[in-house]
Amino acid sequence: MKLLIRTFIFHILCIIVFTIIYSILDDRFYVKGEGYIDFFIDNIFLSSTIQSGVGMSSLYPLTYYSKITIIIQQMLMLFTHVITLYIFTL
Repeated sequence: MKLLIRTFIFHILCIIVFTIIYSILDDRFYVKGEGYIDFFIDNIFLSSTIQSGVGMSSLYPLTYYSKITIIIQQMLMLFTHVITLYIFTL
């Protein structure tokens, strides 16, 4: 049960951290049909869809830094099980 809670907390923390990062980089993302991101909720949406493995929908990066940030979050999402199962159980 502790491992489940730690994994859940890890995912929530990743979503929060990357929401803040995407808020800082908000002028480097584009919303299809709407222009640039204006709301904090769009950043939460982007962060949660990437962390869940769904991917991006109407939001997409425009610059090199925003692409690298999304790649980092995707790699963290992929390695979540490795991080939570092996590191937290040591």
